[in-house]
Amino acid sequence: MAPNELGKLPPGIELHGGSLRIVFYINGKRYRESLGLGPTKQNINFAKRKREAILYEVKIGTFNYAGHFPNSRHAFGKPKAIDIETLSKMFLKQKAFDVRQSTLQRYEWVLRDFCDLYGGNRTCETLAPRTLAHFKQDLVVGKSARTINRNLVTINNFLSWLHKMEYVPRDLSKVLTRVKESESDIQPFSIDEINKALSYCHQLQHRNMITLLVYSGIRTGELCALAWEDVDFENRTIHVRRSTYDKRGLKTTKTDKERFVDLMPPALEALKAQRHLTYLYPTKEYEVELPGNTYRTEKLRFVFNPKVVRKQKCSDHDYYGKRALIRIWTDLCKKASVTYRNQYQLRHTYASWAITYANVNVSYLAQQMGHANITMIAKVYGKWLKESNKKESDRVWRELERAQAK
Repeated sequence: MAPNELGKLPPGIELHGGSLRIVFYINGKRYRESLGLGPTKQNINFAKRKREAILYEVKIGTFNYAGHFPNSRHAFGKPKAIDIETLSKMFLKQKAFDVRQSTLQRYEWVLRDFCDLYGGNRTCETLAPRTLAHFKQDLVVGKSARTINRNLVTINNFLSWLHKMEYVPRDLSKVLTRVKESESDIQPFSIDEINKALSYCHQLQHRNMITLLVYSGIRTGELCALAWEDVDFENRTIHVRRSTYDKRGLKTTKTDKERFVDLMPPALEALKAQRHLTYLYPTKEYEVELPGNTYRTEKLRFVFNPKVVRKQKCSDHDYYGKRALIRIWTDLCKKASVTYRNQYQLRHTYASWAITYANVNVSYLAQQMGHANITMIAKVYGKWLKESNKKESDRVWRELERAQAK
């Protein structure tokens, strides 16, 4: 309906940007809120009645701004019940400023799954320990314990946010407890297996990559993103500052923290051999994603460049994606007749060797591998730590015997 056909609008109702807007006062201060409705007779009558209800609630002291206009920047008071799907989108919108894009994508599909199983059209008022317990029964179907627990971290984060934003009266994030996980599937390679695999690796760059992985313990994505600017031959260290996504794209490390990793002689020699292949490549500018949907620009020459191997038909990328490492290692195990375990087991191999053969200081190992503390080391490599502790006990007793004999 055209504005000139409406006649005079009721008091406190105005047209703004093609939508009806309500005007009202609270303690002498004027507020204006759009209804997002077009100027039809039916909508005008709705706006009139809504304004009358607001004025009455203001007069008797029961007005709840958030109840009428939950998305308004002026909203105060307890919000009205909103459907779970809408709330999940609001949560994701706020999270976009705190996490990387890859993490946000994971949040999106976890909460989409939550909405599908729980019911995205159900309001937040339905959330209760009983309804969440029923939801958990559906959540666990067809998923591993590790996947379930990872999903629960996101869902509980969402539930905690609902309480913080006053959409629910209590924090329900403690209701969905973790399920019991089986022990980590650690299957390190033996020294003989690694040597055999390397003997069948006739592509020098691939050989250098595998050697660096097994003798430094860095993550696959960290190796793919390693640049010559991070390598210090004099101090025999690499500065781990970034990682890659599964395909391509650079980001900060898993923990968002940088670290220096000491290089064993085989790793150092592998980098010296690699220097002849890629050191003279030109530097280029790359965007590295940081938490909070921000980026930093770095000038880099990548240590491992796929163009060295595939000169004729190669992508435009000057660094590997993690999936390429999977293919390289899978093919190498097949050629060498080594029982296949995924390439991440090379990282576990580094840790198990350090514990079993070198009785390494656990704090040092945690720092080398990029763990925040020794808790993860103890959890993942507990079997080898127990065996190492027995050897350490024997070593301590030998030292005590020597001291007593003096």
